[in-house]
Amino acid sequence: MRTLVRAGIAGIALLLTGCAVPTRLMQMGPLSEREWLVTLVVSEDDRVVASECADVLAMGPILGCHLWHRVNVPGVGDVRIVKIVRYTDALPSTLAQEIDVHELCHAIAALQPIDDPCHRDNDGIIQSAGAAVQRRLRTTSGESWRGGGGGSR
Repeated sequence: MRTLVRAGIAGIALLLTGCAVPTRLMQMGPLSEREWLVTLVVSEDDRVVASECADVLAMGPILGCHLWHRVNVPGVGDVRIVKIVRYTDALPSTLAQEIDVHELCHAIAALQPIDDPCHRDNDGIIQSAGAAVQRRLRTTSGESWRGGGGGSR
């Protein structure tokens, strides 16, 4: 639920600043009240991408970037938190972006010596999907590939 709340807050902030071009921010993998393992920003506004990626050296227009820094998590040590910013010609659905940020969270967690925090805020259940979609996903037959981590439910 926090993921959707943060996405909504980002949307309201953009509306209040006069930016009418869609941008969506989602975070996953809480490490503390203020730190998240991964932040995903997707925007149809190239100015948002340029602003978020201002510290990245590149030739020509920047269409995306990843930024990271280390934070000290008590009892764990240094953890690298990642922000991925990308331009798009059309925003993905909230469901699609929530699945993306969830799986990115697992990938980033797997590369570090930490307990995977990606199910802490939502128990691994996609929050944007309606009851009908969740029911359909649970009853769909067939094999799905499962890596060493958890899947999005």
